[in-house]
Amino acid sequence: MKMQSLESKILAPGYGIILAGSIFENGIVRTNSFLVGTLIGLVWLVVGVIVLMLASRELKKGEQIFLVQSGLFSWTRNPAFVAHFFAIMPGLCLLLNTNIGIVGILCAVVLFYRHIGTEEHELEERFGEVYQAYRERVVRLLPLPTANMS
Repeated sequence: MKMQSLESKILAPGYGIILAGSIFENGIVRTNSFLVGTLIGLVWLVVGVIVLMLASRELKKGEQIFLVQSGLFSWTRNPAFVAHFFAIMPGLCLLLNTNIGIVGILCAVVLFYRHIGTEEHELEERFGEVYQAYRERVVRLLPLPTANMS
């Protein structure tokens, strides 16, 4: 499965819900916007785009020849999705003043867990033991602090 089609399957419905929620809440219901929330959303969105650009740059180093395990990929196996789910999408929800957009984020995360296994299986077939060791060492999505950290 190509990464682009996987991203489309996972992200397009989420962004669609965010956009529809914004149109509904701002155009039909006419909710009041919140300036501080909009500014925070803008900053959050910019941070997400920066993380996404760093992940893309690191991925291009491998040029599909070897498994990228450096940079952001040493913390999470899916830094682009982390950028979307935890920065870009929430930033857009704040920027576009939509609470319904949160459903879009949840939808995208559910779709991620539904489809990511296929990509991981393909990576395991392609890179074998190297990917297996990488998968055991690096978390799938969000690195969380462990009790063993000092």
